[in-house]
Amino acid sequence: MSHYAQRKLPLHASRPAYRTLQGWALGKLIEQGAVKECEHHGHRVDSADPEAWNRAREEAWRNPYPGATPEACIGAMDETMRSIGDSCPDC
Repeated sequence: MSHYAQRKLPLHASRPAYRTLQGWALGKLIEQGAVKECEHHGHRVDSADPEAWNRAREEAWRNPYPGATPEACIGAMDETMRSIGDSCPDC
């Protein structure tokens, strides 16, 4: 065996995709198409698609954020949608 054998790095637990419930809610809204990004400025805007909103709520109910209730997840989505406007502030 070689004197310079490659050492293996310790395995680190992977970090969760979302650190907060609000980040998770925004991610789900984007995944389902309820929120989109302004092509010119990158701001998040409401896509005004009720079907996408319904899909996001259903997804939150079926697969809630780890450690949160489905009700809390839908509440976080409601709060996130209230903070997002219909149009880009820079357009």
